[in-house]
This record gives sequence, C-alpha cells and structure tokens, in this order.
Amino acid sequence: MALRLPESVSRIWHRLTYRQVMAADDVSRVEPVRRLAELDRWVGLWVAVKDERVVAAAPTSRDLVRKVIEMGPSARGAVAQFVPEPSEAIVIGMG
Repeated sequence: MALRLPESVSRIWHRLTYRQVMAADDVSRVEPVRRLAELDRWVGLWVAVKDERVVAAAPTSRDLVRKVIEMGPSARGAVAQFVPEPSEAIVIGMG
C-alpha cells in the first residue's frame, strides 16, 4: 500500500519542486531569431519563406496560399508569415 500525503502537504511539495526546477541554473538561453533583411521589401504583405528567401508574396494569406499551390513542388515546405513594420518590440511565441 502506497503512502498517501494529505492534499495540503502534496500541494506544498509540488509547488516547491516546481520552483526548484524552474529556477535551475542550467536552463539554456534562447537567442532571438533575427528578421531577414530581405523582408524589408515586403512590409505589409504575406510572404512564403523557404531556405531564408522569399518565394512568394501576396496582400492576403488566401492569395499567398493560391500562389504557393500554383508553384507546385518548388514551394513545398515554405513557411507563411505576415511582414509587419520593423520595430524593436519583443514578441514571445508560445506553442
């Protein structure tokens, strides 16, 4: 039979261990991903990027999808993104 701790003790134990894990010194630092210089030409548009170059651009994401589909296998694996105005704001992506 396993030892069962009272719920309040169990919560305290989980909080303490969580804080220790999250405060560990060996957490690697993630360098920010720099914006491609080429994207400055495409401000305000949706672009498809593959191998660090823009392969298609369009004013809407739907139009971009159509262009990428028309390109066929040469555009396979491209990543779609909107190109905002350049800024020093920090964006954190989760998920």
